[in-house]
Amino acid sequence: MEKDSALYQLMDTLMHSVMNGIVSSDREYQAILRKSDVYSGELERMDLSKEIRLLIDRYVSEQNALGSRFGMLAYLLGFSDCKAMFLGKCLPTEAKEMNTEL
Repeated sequence: MEKDSALYQLMDTLMHSVMNGIVSSDREYQAILRKSDVYSGELERMDLSKEIRLLIDRYVSEQNALGSRFGMLAYLLGFSDCKAMFLGKCLPTEAKEMNTEL
């Protein structure tokens, strides 16, 4: 999808503004965040070498990027499906037949 498309710009705006409010009040998200903080503390206490900490950080960062990108693509796909449905390009067969009868 083109990054300058209206859909991509809408997704970008919603992901970077509206989502902050949503995740701050979502209990499941907050529980995951707290659990992540526990693991972070455990890693800190292990007194790992700088090289190992950097490797772990890079790995976790890439895993986070994968999850984030997957979520954004799923959002775009869902929104594109809704757009197509509202424009009549993806209506169920029964609804299409009703439109041709009008």
